[in-house]
Amino acid sequence: MFNIPVLFIIFRRKDAALKVIEAIAKVRPKKLYISQDGPRNSEEIRQVNETREAVLSKINWECDLTIWTHDKNLGLKKHIPEAFGKFFEKEECGIYLEDDTLPSKEFFYFQEELLKKYKDDKKIFSINGTNFYSELIKSKDSYYLSKIGDIWGFGLWRRSWELYDGKLKDFGKLLEGPKYNSYFFNKKYKYYLESFWKAIIDGKLNSWAMQIVYTALKNDMYFIAPKYNMVNNIGKNKTASNISLQEYHKNFDNPFPLKHPKELTYNKTYDIIYFRNMLRGGWLRLILIKMYLFLPAGLKTATNNLINKVFIS
Repeated sequence: MFNIPVLFIIFRRKDAALKVIEAIAKVRPKKLYISQDGPRNSEEIRQVNETREAVLSKINWECDLTIWTHDKNLGLKKHIPEAFGKFFEKEECGIYLEDDTLPSKEFFYFQEELLKKYKDDKKIFSINGTNFYSELIKSKDSYYLSKIGDIWGFGLWRRSWELYDGKLKDFGKLLEGPKYNSYFFNKKYKYYLESFWKAIIDGKLNSWAMQIVYTALKNDMYFIAPKYNMVNNIGKNKTASNISLQEYHKNFDNPFPLKHPKELTYNKTYDIIYFRNMLRGGWLRLILIKMYLFLPAGLKTATNNLINKVFIS
């Protein structure tokens, strides 16, 4: 059995959730936590219930199973931090997956090895699971330090989560600090992150994820980024909750046996390469993304479709 606890977030996407639980079942984690948000309306009650029942039907191994459900919808910004809070009341570290983040089997063992290896290294916030541009990362090592955080399947320690600042409550103070500009590897990345952070502060974005990057950067921490891809996002459909900024799919790679860096140091060049390819379109696309974040809800779909049509299709 797999000894690292897994936190699995589900909602109402049964087909996607089934693919992910089937991937989890391949390693048979000893401890599995499932947290499901509640329905937003009466029409979603059936979908929520069917999704949970379908997922539970696939847990065919003996494990310590914990399930958290909600009668009412909390939304991402509240639900996921709440789930993490309860998870880390019991666990020192764990793996996080959502119902649209499909991992390879190797992903779990990559996380296991590095969660143990770097558990006391406080310059590391979390361990990413994706790399969609591995062919551009010319490293002989299996992973590197990055300032780009990834929430599509990652490993995390309690010590990191305890620093989480979901409200970005000290953003103003941080903005005026002497170290602020050093957190970003270029002006585009700064503009990109600030667009999301300001949208969260202004109540325009119901998000928990961009606060992960904020928390890490303000504490001078980094993310471990794998050279190889081990997670794909399968949630690009009408029920997906995230902004479609890119088509993120790549064949899985096997990173084993891992080649550990002799010295784990930050590589700015790799981040610049990765971000340039992740956000193709340069400043025009960044400006459109910021517009999207601050637009009224009725205009968001059309703007998002335009971004995808111009920069992805």
